[in-house]
Amino acid sequence: MPIVERALPVPEGQTRDGGSSSTWATGGLVFDDGGRVVLVKHHASSGWADVWVTPGGVLETTERADDAFRREVREETGLDIADMHATRIFRNVFEEPPGKGHPFHFVQFVARAASRKLRPDDAEVREARWFDALPDDMAFREDYVEDFATWREAYRRAPS
Repeated sequence: MPIVERALPVPEGQTRDGGSSSTWATGGLVFDDGGRVVLVKHHASSGWADVWVTPGGVLETTERADDAFRREVREETGLDIADMHATRIFRNVFEEPPGKGHPFHFVQFVARAASRKLRPDDAEVREARWFDALPDDMAFREDYVEDFATWREAYRRAPS
C-alpha cells in the first residue's frame, strides 16, 4: 500500500494541539452497484461547509482505521459497507506559521455500499448525495481520482 508524504500549509491556529501529538483519521469512496459514490457536505461550523467530502473522520481512542471508517460512513450517510480496501496512507504535516507543524495521518479506503438509502444522522452533516463522477468542488479531489477510476467498474459489477 502506498504511503504518500506531504506538507500542507494551513492558517495559524488551524491545528488542534500545535503538533504535540499525531492525529489519525480515515475516509474514502463508497460505491453503489451503479458505480456512483456518496459524498457529504457538513454544517458551516465544521470548516467544510462549502465543499463535498468523502465520509470519514478522526479515529477514537484505541479504534482501528477500518472500524473508524465503517462507523463514520454509518454516522454520516446511514450506509453499511462491505468489500472494503485500504488504498493508501497519507503522512501529512499541517504546517502553520511560524514554523509549527502538526502530523496528521489519513488512511484512505474504498468500499461497496451494502445498503442504499442515505440516512445521515450525524449532527455535523447537512447533506449526503450520490454522484456519477467526482465533483469539481470536492475537497482533496485529486487524492481520489485514481481510486475512482480503478474501483468504479469493480464495484459496479460486484453482486449486492
